[in-house]
Amino acid sequence: MFLLDAVTSFMQYLGTAQQVQAVVFWMMGSISVAGWDAVFIVFLTAIVSIPYLIYKASDITIIGAGDETAHSLGINVEKVRMQTLAFGALLTAAVTAFCGIIGFVGLLSPHITRMIIGGDNRYVIPGSAMVGAVLLLGADTVARTILSPMILPVGIMTAFVGVPFFMYLFMRKGRESW
Repeated sequence: MFLLDAVTSFMQYLGTAQQVQAVVFWMMGSISVAGWDAVFIVFLTAIVSIPYLIYKASDITIIGAGDETAHSLGINVEKVRMQTLAFGALLTAAVTAFCGIIGFVGLLSPHITRMIIGGDNRYVIPGSAMVGAVLLLGADTVARTILSPMILPVGIMTAFVGVPFFMYLFMRKGRESW
């Protein structure tokens, strides 16, 4: 982390004021910088990735019960794990490339979805996408209006929601383990 942080800092040091501003804005995350070309590329990536992940959702749920159980049911655990990781990483990389680092949406939405509908990944994957979209739109709406006419990067708003939510989960989990 420190090495990559040093590389980022070095690039900012060498960059022009406009380039530094773009890097800082990307690190805070914002959907306002993405144009229609970015939407098109992310849409194409989603059209390929999401159906595959939903197709493999049952296998992912079974793998959650343990590798031996999944293997005994005929699932090639390593292949499914690597392919779903590749498609998930591709989708995440496409969005992050254009919108920057918008933290906590990808962490919050599956937890919230599981709290509402349970752990079956056939429902968690599409449900997480919908919950994530609602979270992002809500955070963006607040980011655009809270200090109007100034627009906060949406990544700041998602962190303000995400950190307390994870503190709640950790506290709740801590009580259950005793």
